[in-house]
Amino acid sequence: MMKRFLPILSALLVLATGTEAKVKLSSLLGDGMVLQRNARVMIWGSTDRAATVQVETSWDSRRYSTRPDPSGNWSVLVDTPDAGGPYSISISDGDKLRLDNVLIGEVWICSGQSNMEMPLGGWDHQRVEGALQTIREAASTPLIRMFTVARNNASEPQEDCSGEWKTSTPAHVHDFSATAYFFGKTLAEFLPGVPIGLIATDWGGTPIEAWLSTKALESTPGINLSLSKSLYWEEVRTGQLFNGMIYPLRHYAARGFIWYQGEANLVNAADYASITVSMVNEWRTLWNNPDMPYYLVQIAPYSYDAPQGTGLPMLVEQQYRIPELLPHSGVAATTDIGHRDCIHPPYKKEVGERLAFLALAQDYGIQGLPVMPRYREMAVEQATVRLRFDRGPAAGDGFRVHGADRKLDLRGFEIAGADRVWYPATAEIDWNTNDILVSSPSVPSPVAVRYAFHNWPEGANVVTDDGLPLPMFRTDDWPVGRE
Repeated sequence: MMKRFLPILSALLVLATGTEAKVKLSSLLGDGMVLQRNARVMIWGSTDRAATVQVETSWDSRRYSTRPDPSGNWSVLVDTPDAGGPYSISISDGDKLRLDNVLIGEVWICSGQSNMEMPLGGWDHQRVEGALQTIREAASTPLIRMFTVARNNASEPQEDCSGEWKTSTPAHVHDFSATAYFFGKTLAEFLPGVPIGLIATDWGGTPIEAWLSTKALESTPGINLSLSKSLYWEEVRTGQLFNGMIYPLRHYAARGFIWYQGEANLVNAADYASITVSMVNEWRTLWNNPDMPYYLVQIAPYSYDAPQGTGLPMLVEQQYRIPELLPHSGVAATTDIGHRDCIHPPYKKEVGERLAFLALAQDYGIQGLPVMPRYREMAVEQATVRLRFDRGPAAGDGFRVHGADRKLDLRGFEIAGADRVWYPATAEIDWNTNDILVSSPSVPSPVAVRYAFHNWPEGANVVTDDGLPLPMFRTDDWPVGRE
């Protein structure tokens, strides 16, 4: 009797083995994904079989073969064409798996804390400006896709993460990172026909220390390491988000990084630039690209516990040091789009656009885009300080007042003499040079000027003709508290 059942039992075992052995892929590799164009990208996964794994790409009908290592892990590098799709990828270890609706385009990693995490649909009592119209129009941009990495604070580096690729539709974009989506939408407008893939990996309230490995943090010279290691939010500590939400992404080819974070680091603002450089260099090493672009957002004005305090501008000052220390980087200014009473300002469209302008100008060769002005130097002319700025060659590089006010009442400036006592200052534009002239009858012999140098710089209103804000700055290097 037993012999009669052996063939059936054997067949069931084969079927079960085949089901278990079906090739497994990283969660990043799925239907609807966007792969980096004109690149050599990795397709990777695992199998329970010792058989050869074959990968076939529909865009060129090319076949790639590899064998798994003793642990069953395998990977192949495939060549991608210029932008296009949809395509498919077939993968087989004896059982076939197929990925459909694959696009080839531009991929960006989008990371940070809550202002990167904030979804287009907003949070309770916190909205995103223009969200309703953007959600209504979402289906008009089907080439934008987003993969949102699930939160994971891991004590050891992880090989995979959780998430799935979703297409820009009204049903999906409500939950997309607003900053990342507006960044991708602006790229898509300037790069017609090019799919945009956005990998959002963020966690609100987290310090930068969580996003690089403990080893990288410990190798950063000149910082208060004990203070850095003491920073955490809830259960998230140093290196844990690097392990769980950055390290698993390292095989996925991407063009660059955008970053919106900093509010959680006001307590150790002086170390922010140095830690950022270590973080970005570590990420670039993971992606095997030392020139990978990195663009960050200036944290926006917010009152905190003391609106006239200087904790925020001290961190912003460090943020603007980063491009001087880190090639292929830039800062998107937000001096004009903060909110006095909400640390999550609603103006995510402007943030995404300004990040995209940096990438479009520096990585995609788009000319004529607005260029942020930067303070360069000052000169004392009797009782007046002349401020000179670095600006781009575009026609709209003069200054004006933010909003509809045409009176050119420039506000937000302070001036001090050798006694280091600050007074509100009068400011005007020198129409011959586009310099800004600052003075006060209370300071007959000025030596220093500050602009918007407070947590909430009430009234600061200087923008370029193209609408980009003048970043907060100071001409002095005097000790400043973080009150």
